Amino acid sequence: MAGAIAELANRAIASDFHNIDPRSTRVILVEAGQRLLKTFDPSLSVLALQSLQQLGVEVRLGAVVTGCSCAAVFLGDERIETRTIMWAAGVKASPAGAWLGVDADRVGRVRVGADLSVPGHPNIFVIGDTALAMGVDGEPLPGVAPVAKQQGKYVADVLRARMKARPTESFRYRNNGSMATIGRKSAVAEFGGIKLSGFSAWLLWCLVHVYFLIGFRNRFSVALNWSWNYITFQRGSRLITGISGSRIEDVTRENTIDDSTRLQGAI
Repeated sequence: MAGAIAELANRAIASDFHNIDPRSTRVILVEAGQRLLKTFDPSLSVLALQSLQQLGVEVRLGAVVTGCSCAAVFLGDERIETRTIMWAAGVKASPAGAWLGVDADRVGRVRVGADLSVPGHPNIFVIGDTALAMGVDGEPLPGVAPVAKQQGKYVADVLRARMKARPTESFRYRNNGSMATIGRKSAVAEFGGIKLSGFSAWLLWCLVHVYFLIGFRNRFSVALNWSWNYITFQRGSRLITGISGSRIEDVTRENTIDDSTRLQGAI
């Protein structure tokens, strides 16, 4: 996201809004960990960092956001003036743990056993990003679609095996690879012992995402659209909405007044 924002500010917006000076743009990426893309090989993390820096992104590793307001972000005692804040720290799991009254971690993921069932409740299975399932390395499996898809198939196999009184094996996630795009012509990819970066990884990322679309028409349309955007540097619709300079309290108050007026008129 940081790379895309930097490219948007330096290319797309600058060409459409001539009163904006791209040199005044400052994109800061704050990462609490000691390296980017923790799930990738350390060498790819270094390459991703270099690619972001080439795009003009300031990367703060080992920095923790301790607070934010409508005008600044705080990293401990450091104050970074900004009016645009994007939080990308993930999402909270569904409250399934609370529904079931079982053990969950701090973000709400239910701790499951080797067969993805809830301890003490063998007939209840939890999968996807609601489950805290461990991989062979002892680390929690990421809450991504490939994990959830494999878990869903595994649970279906377990249910069929139980109906026929057959033994089952523990769930084992098969990692088919990971990819991350950084910017135009820049990405990283890892498949087993194969590691790619730069244009080749970016091209592979595009091909894979187009391939998994449903239907030839969708694939052709997206591929054509991406090719045109790549050649012309154009982007999709860019809409700037809202009231410049207004406080959120003012906007909320105005919306409340409008709603009350409409309600009175309806009565």
